[in-house]
Amino acid sequence: MRKMKKIATFIMAAVLTVSLVGCSSNGNKTSSDSKDNASEQATGDNESSTGGVLKGKTVGFSQTDSMSSWRTTETDSIKAAVEEAGGKFIVKDSGGDIATQETDIRDLVAAGVDYLVVAPLENNGLQGALKEAMDNEIPVILVDRAIDGEVGTHFTTAIMSDFVWEGEQCAKALMEALPDGGNVVIINGGYDSSTSTDRQEGFVNALDTSKYNIVAEQNGEWLMDKAQSVMENIIQAQGGENIDAVFAVTDDMIQGAKTAIEAAGFEPGKDILTLGIDGTRAAFEDIVAGKQLASCTCSPYFGPVVVDTITKLIKGETVPENITNEDVLYTKDNVNVELGY
Repeated sequence: MRKMKKIATFIMAAVLTVSLVGCSSNGNKTSSDSKDNASEQATGDNESSTGGVLKGKTVGFSQTDSMSSWRTTETDSIKAAVEEAGGKFIVKDSGGDIATQETDIRDLVAAGVDYLVVAPLENNGLQGALKEAMDNEIPVILVDRAIDGEVGTHFTTAIMSDFVWEGEQCAKALMEALPDGGNVVIINGGYDSSTSTDRQEGFVNALDTSKYNIVAEQNGEWLMDKAQSVMENIIQAQGGENIDAVFAVTDDMIQGAKTAIEAAGFEPGKDILTLGIDGTRAAFEDIVAGKQLASCTCSPYFGPVVVDTITKLIKGETVPENITNEDVLYTKDNVNVELGY
């Protein structure tokens, strides 16, 4: 049993409120049921906000899927903010399929939305549909993920967290807890998402390679059960006693890895340290219980900043090409379960 060392508090200059916005924590591959359950929702003007800045405007939202609480919270936040501002909100859920999301975007353009908000499923595959929106003078606001495209051609602005920074903070927390080094497992979300690749890059590049060895790296496909499965395989191949820590690019996947660790007879947080990103309530609860070392936030509450951005566009103001949101690393020293979504 390894004795955890006290880790330093990482308090960033950010406040976790609904004004913060986050990144994506859900995935590229989903069950077949998710496509069948892909939903389209439209709501009318909020009667209590008839004088709102979005009165008479329609905001379309192309969501990747609804397979996690992070995604549903993101959708709910944007919907609530748009309606509070007096606007009409339409959401299309691609069910984790890039071709469906491309069609969804074209459908929203054909429906004549005034503003288009898109959470891209992947870096590539949506450029043609996004350019169609821009060509039709529909401003495109990307949220929580980037694409391989050009501002002004494929999108108006992109709102997201600094994913590399998030990974770096987790690496720093691990090095504080295990200053002598150790063997580390990485569970990513795949290589076609900037969220996954940037978080992993930040984590790996911040580690002292003279002390820390990446002994296994697997794709958890953003899913809790998939992460559990790959962690089971890694433990079988490496031997749990030869693993010191597991870093996953989302807290949901850490939950899956934790289940595999416990099933193999090891204790998360003591025998094997765990670190994730997103700031979920489950992660915060595990930090309090000593089962997870740290979680870096990536808030799903995009609504206020999306409406603020649209308001500036309506007023003819210039908006930045990229809007970066600061997050916070939580450990046992500063965690507050009530802040988890």
